[in-house]
Amino acid sequence: MTENPEGSAVRPTAARAKRRNAVLALYDSPVYRDWAFWMTAGWGLMTAVSIPGSDQPNSLPVWLDTLLAVLTFVTLFGVIPSWLRLLLRRWLGRRKDRSPRSSAGAPLTAGHGSAPTAAQRPASPAVLSPPQSPSEASQRRPPPLETHSPHRPRVAPSPQRVQQSLPDDTDLAKAGTQPLSSSAVMSDARNTMPHPVARAIRTLQQANTSKEQYEALLDAAEILAISASVTAAALLQRKIGGSAVHTDESNERSLSMLRSSLLAGGGATFGTWTNWLGSLRPLAASHPDVVPGLPNALHSDGRTTGLIDHLNTLRTERNRAAHGDRPQSAGESSLRVEEIRPHLEHALMKAEFLTQSPWLLTVSCSYQPRTQTFDVVAHHAMGDHPDFERREFSWTSPVANEVFYVLTAEGPVTLSPFVASLFCPQCQQMEVCYVARADKKTGPAILKSFARRHTVHSADLGDEIRSLPDHRRGTTR
Repeated sequence: MTENPEGSAVRPTAARAKRRNAVLALYDSPVYRDWAFWMTAGWGLMTAVSIPGSDQPNSLPVWLDTLLAVLTFVTLFGVIPSWLRLLLRRWLGRRKDRSPRSSAGAPLTAGHGSAPTAAQRPASPAVLSPPQSPSEASQRRPPPLETHSPHRPRVAPSPQRVQQSLPDDTDLAKAGTQPLSSSAVMSDARNTMPHPVARAIRTLQQANTSKEQYEALLDAAEILAISASVTAAALLQRKIGGSAVHTDESNERSLSMLRSSLLAGGGATFGTWTNWLGSLRPLAASHPDVVPGLPNALHSDGRTTGLIDHLNTLRTERNRAAHGDRPQSAGESSLRVEEIRPHLEHALMKAEFLTQSPWLLTVSCSYQPRTQTFDVVAHHAMGDHPDFERREFSWTSPVANEVFYVLTAEGPVTLSPFVASLFCPQCQQMEVCYVARADKKTGPAILKSFARRHTVHSADLGDEIRSLPDHRRGTTR
């Protein structure tokens, strides 16, 4: 997940300070400025050149003798001195932390060496604000998301309601600085969002350290992007074959783009989902009934920013970490969490349409001849609790067992092949998985579990992905 976002605002990069013990925990970054690295490389190069030119007889082959000598000299005169330097730096860091002057004046402490301070890092958009009074915090807190009866059809929220529930983006810098565990937006998401998103938010709120919060926040952002994209893709599949031919062509073109990404060599990444979701802006604006609530989520103008803008900011931070610029101390991790946390909270509020289209995992489906309907038992896969609530429905069309569906006002819509409940060989249990990639011609689809990113293969879903519309060839199935 190292792609660069297209069209997203990227903060200008400044010259990075030297980071101690950032490479293999032994050498400083950048390595060309570290004497220990050059000493290690020098001993290895000198040994590799001198051993083959020696005239002393040896029973070992030249290449083996050279390899053993290089490893020995590099370890003795390169790795071990660097490791001793690491121990010395840690001891000096602990001694500095215990001194009264350090605890009173130093805002950041070093774990494996020095880390860039807040003054050294490039300035970012202001997101830290003075503490708010309880009355102001309660006024800014979004209203709780509505819950519905499982037997009552769900109606998409009106544009006025969604727009009123979302604060202006001018309030982005005034987001609450209360602990993550007490965030009202995240608490609502844990109860009303699809299970993968709710579970990721629960992991974020229960993180103990700032480093764990940083990693969990980026994971939650990616899972939110995936969940929004697969829900939209499922609803686009439903609309194919309807009466509006121009809508069908737009849907097929969008699904064809997603198909090409899934069949590409690298498969789908964080950027794949956000870029594809952003490409739905024209379709959502011209046909708001295709994915109810999506036009308001993607809407962006000079005063407000849409879901994609917040996700792209979070993706930029993920790319920054993937390129080696991870936080090097607890203080830096805390600062980065405060910088990107408002974007996740706003993205959760913008993705409110997910709460109006709940996920279901079917258990059984039986036909009733008297009423000519199907009695369906399904698990309500919403919220962070791992034991889904059991729901019963009476539908006019049959559904498959052990398959995820999106419940809409028009009935259930399958989430296959984008989401599936599969047995994970590593976990030894059933896991909620999303499709990552598949081969262009034949072979199983490769899916990853939302919870642990374990890889699971499915031959049937591979065929389903290849049968998605291919707009370039003019095929629809």
